[in-house]
Amino acid sequence: GAAASKGQPPQDEAGAPPSLTELEGCLRAVDDELEYAGDEVTLLSALSSHFAHFAHNEHKEALKQNLKADAEARRLRSEALSSSVVARAHKLSVYSRSLSMLLSELEDEEESGKDTRGQLERHLVRAVVLPQVDDILKLSALQAFSIGQDLGEEIDELSKGKAGLTDKQRLTLARGLPKDISKAATDLASGIQKKTLQEALALAEDASSDLCGKRIPKLDKKMEQQIIQSYQNELLATLNSNQTLTSTIAIAVPLIFAKKKGCMLNLPGKLLSFALEILEGVLDQEDFELVRRLHKKTVELIQKSSKKGADDDEISSLEVELASLSSSVTDLVSKLCIEE
Repeated sequence: GAAASKGQPPQDEAGAPPSLTELEGCLRAVDDELEYAGDEVTLLSALSSHFAHFAHNEHKEALKQNLKADAEARRLRSEALSSSVVARAHKLSVYSRSLSMLLSELEDEEESGKDTRGQLERHLVRAVVLPQVDDILKLSALQAFSIGQDLGEEIDELSKGKAGLTDKQRLTLARGLPKDISKAATDLASGIQKKTLQEALALAEDASSDLCGKRIPKLDKKMEQQIIQSYQNELLATLNSNQTLTSTIAIAVPLIFAKKKGCMLNLPGKLLSFALEILEGVLDQEDFELVRRLHKKTVELIQKSSKKGADDDEISSLEVELASLSSSVTDLVSKLCIEE
């Protein structure tokens, strides 16, 4: 273009190149160096040396910026995990109290009651305590990296991930933590699933303090009510956006408990019938029958769909019935939640 025809170097889109004055200054500096370097040094070798030094500095600066960005990302992730550890601990406390309240209402059949308690506790440990352990281990690793300890690439990746850990990843992360805490972390990761709910809760609380210096503030009544309200809002939004017919009952039952009994339930599908027994005294008879019918038809559809050679007409008929029941229960529960 016009600039090039006047002897100016063409403009680089990534940024303006050095001006002729700057290049001239650079060459003068190189000439000055050559005067003291003896006959063996060529202009080319002197230029190479000069620009190699410049490139090295640029590389160092880029590395410094990368490390700075990495440290900032770790700091933000640590802050998020730190808040999550406290929030999860408080939710765990509410889940545990809710489960005790629920079980106290079913004291008649002793043997089956014990079996139900065991199943519910194991489910809570897997579904709620393990994600808390994952956050504690990730936070411990991030804290070690932030004070300059290099635990290796694999631990770095595991600590940055937002997804829950597999049993194998959990052990790998625990073993990769600094020596002073790795044994306690490994014992926690390998043993917590064998504990009762109360033992698991105590271990998780100790670990948050011992492994990452996070003390859990006491949960007061107001905070507990806020947690349950937030849980209720979340479930209600899920219920009204739910597209899977067989999921309606699994969302509706805990939502009724949250609204009517002020508790949080995390139930495996096969134990929904156990929770339904308690709802009989909580809902009007007609409403209760509607919810129970939805549960019955959901189980029926799941069982029949999973059989080989299932009757397509029968399945279609069940799906139509379930769609109607699902819609009615969604309306019923939504209205319950709006009531003061």
